Amino acid sequence: MLDFVIRAVVMYVMALVMIRLLGKRALGELGPFDFVVMTGVGHTVVSVALDRSIPYYEGIIILATLAGLEYMMSIMALKSQRLSNIIVGKPVVLIENGRIIRENLAREKCNVDDLMQELRKQGIRDIDEVEKGILESCGGFSVILKEEDEPVTRRDLGLKEVKRTRIRTSDLAGRKEIFIQQDQESCQDEPELNLPEVLREIVNKLQTIDSRLQNLENPRQKEGG
Repeated sequence: MLDFVIRAVVMYVMALVMIRLLGKRALGELGPFDFVVMTGVGHTVVSVALDRSIPYYEGIIILATLAGLEYMMSIMALKSQRLSNIIVGKPVVLIENGRIIRENLAREKCNVDDLMQELRKQGIRDIDEVEKGILESCGGFSVILKEEDEPVTRRDLGLKEVKRTRIRTSDLAGRKEIFIQQDQESCQDEPELNLPEVLREIVNKLQTIDSRLQNLENPRQKEGG
């Protein structure tokens, strides 16, 4: 019994070290290749822990091989967009401007019930609110609302004036296009505070409030008179 406990602890520690070396990406939502690797890690840990005929070094070699494959594929996917699309996959648009794209839904073998469930999870009441609904390569579902249905922000209220960039997540652009756009756009500094202009705006608003209060008081005075 003690032998099984020791083998399980050793393989658990080795698997933990491997996952830590692979980084946080291995702990997130798994892509197809990541899922295969992690399945292999789990099978190896259980097999070596329960089967005394398998020596430790064979389990360690298998774990090291799987870690090497994961690391190598990650580097290759980082260097090549085309290879990344093959290994990881590409996001697929399932909803465009409030309309379900049936062809993409059928191609991804996703039914309408599953789609509606994902929309409900994200608090979407009406499908017409959705500008784009995207099935990510990791299997997650992302929703981008139409501008008129988005929550009001400080920027919308004019409390923070910041120029928007041209990089939109809904365009599903490749990494090359994203970096080109980012390099072309210069960083915009926050506008300097124009104190006289701000004071004038405050005075104008106070005058407007004062005039409205006077208009409210005049009818009351007439009624009292």
